[in-house]
Amino acid sequence: MIPYFEIFSITPTFDIDQAQLEAEYFKAQRLFHPDRFVGKSVEERNQALQKSMDINKAYEILKNPLKRAQYILHLQGIEVGGEHDSIKPSKELLVEIMELREHLAESTETERIRELHKNSLLEISKFYAKNNWQKMAQETMRLGYLVKMLDENKMKNL
Repeated sequence: MIPYFEIFSITPTFDIDQAQLEAEYFKAQRLFHPDRFVGKSVEERNQALQKSMDINKAYEILKNPLKRAQYILHLQGIEVGGEHDSIKPSKELLVEIMELREHLAESTETERIRELHKNSLLEISKFYAKNNWQKMAQETMRLGYLVKMLDENKMKNL
């Protein structure tokens, strides 16, 4: 796997400086954009295209807190939020999410979910700082559920 933090010369962390990430992204894209390789060999153009695609993917992962947390956990050998999760959600988390879904079904008010989302980001940061990967994984799963609920509610209100 491509080391996403390395692509942008960013120290691996959950709390990324978004402005720095964006600046490094544009800097990397300027260096490897395929248009800069028009007069080069097919091999050089293909390498530049691949590098540009890698830069785009790394940026998409690192700018999104949920995907970034999942990626950090992946680096620790922990998979969450995909088809082959190595950790399952706790019973407490599943009960909490079920209750939140019921609440959302009865109301269009999402302020509680937004607040939980914000708190989840803080918890993930805290668990990352302590290298507490198991708790970070549970909190990342919570964040995934919260993001999904917020997205579903947006679609419902369109």
